[in-house]
Amino acid sequence: MNLKKFTPAIAAIAAAGLLASGCSSNDSGADPAENAATGAPIKVGQIIPIEAPGLASINSAEGAIASVDAFNARGGVNGRPLELVQCDSMGDPNKEVDCANKMITEGVVATIADFTPANNEGTSQVLQNAGIPRIGLNPLNISDFSATNVFTPFSGSLLNLYGMIDILVADGKTKLTLMRPDVPVAAMLIQLLGPAVQAKGAEIVNEVAVGAGATDYTQFIAAAERNGAQGVIMALGPTEANPIAQSFEQLGSKLSFALGSVGFSQADLQDLGTFATSSKYTGVVPAPSSSTDDFPGLKDFLADMEKSGKKELELENLTGDEMNPWLAVRAFGEVANGLTDINKSTVQMGFENAKDLDMAGLVPAWTPGAVEPFGIFQRVSNTMMYRMTFDGDVVVTDPTQYDLRTS
Repeated sequence: MNLKKFTPAIAAIAAAGLLASGCSSNDSGADPAENAATGAPIKVGQIIPIEAPGLASINSAEGAIASVDAFNARGGVNGRPLELVQCDSMGDPNKEVDCANKMITEGVVATIADFTPANNEGTSQVLQNAGIPRIGLNPLNISDFSATNVFTPFSGSLLNLYGMIDILVADGKTKLTLMRPDVPVAAMLIQLLGPAVQAKGAEIVNEVAVGAGATDYTQFIAAAERNGAQGVIMALGPTEANPIAQSFEQLGSKLSFALGSVGFSQADLQDLGTFATSSKYTGVVPAPSSSTDDFPGLKDFLADMEKSGKKELELENLTGDEMNPWLAVRAFGEVANGLTDINKSTVQMGFENAKDLDMAGLVPAWTPGAVEPFGIFQRVSNTMMYRMTFDGDVVVTDPTQYDLRTS
């Protein structure tokens, strides 16, 4: 299989809005703790689109700032604070590479929770050639799944689509519709997902391309119902969810929708009515509104987000994107605390040798170097996923995970 031909399709998933949108700033309202880090700072970076309509990732950007601030307030790395060098790529392919070069000139020892949807391959090449490890990257490109400087416990937006297939088939839905953006590169998705669907004894009977700026969304629901379809793999984001939901209600559709949980806040889903309560969700981390009895680690995460004082990081507005940088900072701290000298080379080696990093019970204990192929993706270290439902108020996450490799 030609891997590179699917690269535009993977990037299209990001462009479609499967990740949250917005903008970010570098100020924080976190109060210093008595044991706050005061030593020589350790520079870490984040490449992320901030002022980028359609691609901006406010919650991940703000989540990274809040995570670093909270980590520093607890003492940092043996008393040394992290200094976050956050570079706004503006969703521009050339600026993404410029940001990668900035990480080199700034002397960062690693990047944290990068999101580079416009030029994954170019950005990856610059950082890999510079020997800068990337921790907690949201992989969106074949190069992200093959680069040896990438260490991430997150399966990314693309593999989340495989999770949607799993939860639909597990619910007895074997005739599926793929609902995707109406852009040429996204047309490749059916080739990418088709074999996985067939392997589970199911089939994609409809492919529905949703055009930007459409005024009549009932046509898309009607098209999705053809040929006896029972379920929908929704490769669309929150922007399209509202008109899709309204059309779903208007037509009284009986289709079952599967969505990625990341990107939808509790407030978003509360506005989507029966569509939201009848849909099924999947993700690599539990939803922020999940039970802290089932996921005690959420208490620390939510406390750190609340300390920021940012409206975007209030519980009802959390989308799950914030958990990526929070866990990445946590993993970096655990590895760096065991290093005598901290630079990009020792951090790289530290992650290669680390075992069973404590991820607060939100993802399985993580051994970053334990990577195996998954389908066409060469280096995947975590294929465990959660199933979720929305009860009309909060997202409820089933604490029993399932494995994409065996489900």
